[in-house]
Amino acid sequence: MNRTTLAGIGITAAALALGYFGVQYFGRNNMFTIAAAVGGAGAISYVLQKPSQPQSPSNQPEPQPAPIKTQRKGKKS
Repeated sequence: MNRTTLAGIGITAAALALGYFGVQYFGRNNMFTIAAAVGGAGAISYVLQKPSQPQSPSNQPEPQPAPIKTQRKGKKS
């Protein structure tokens, strides 16, 4: 088996155990509140992250787009 697969199984088992014992200690409603707070914090941090864009070297100017040439209609005689 792959190392990440084993780590994922272990983390899942730990999360289930933490949830089970947390309900026993804190109660069901408190655990729902904690889960909602953690989920909300994760959603907020996901939304607030700035996308990483590769930075161009500062000594090279950014390429300018080519100008668009338009054709002029000649006078009809």
